[in-house]
Amino acid sequence: MKDTQEKLYCPRCPSQAMRLENIGGVSVHFCEKCGGVWLNKGELNALVHPAEGDLEFCSIDHFAEDRYSDIACPLCPESKMVKVNFIHYSDIVMDYCPKCGGIWLDRGELDAISAEMKRLQKIPESWDHRVMVFISKLPF
Repeated sequence: MKDTQEKLYCPRCPSQAMRLENIGGVSVHFCEKCGGVWLNKGELNALVHPAEGDLEFCSIDHFAEDRYSDIACPLCPESKMVKVNFIHYSDIVMDYCPKCGGIWLDRGELDAISAEMKRLQKIPESWDHRVMVFISKLPF
């Protein structure tokens, strides 16, 4: 696996080196040619803050129908990425590396994820959900 500060090449445009770009205080790799974004493990959670829970973990538990991606991980080229839905009920499909935990987002997917999170935050929580969240935070 490569150092994430090292030059990475786009998994969609293999001859295109990605540049580091600061998005919302997080340094991510961005491809100027296709507009895709490479996120190292934990960076998706940091970008969609303030959201409770681990969005990456919630997402990797739900594989898309055609599970294997057609791209290789830019950090672990020997590792084939898999397609996962961002949260099991969304239509947003991300490419995920099971080896390093990195996520590839095609152009527009980061904006779609942000819009989905804003939509979810506007939905009023039911009382049973609030009780479950409260119980889950109790020390056992």
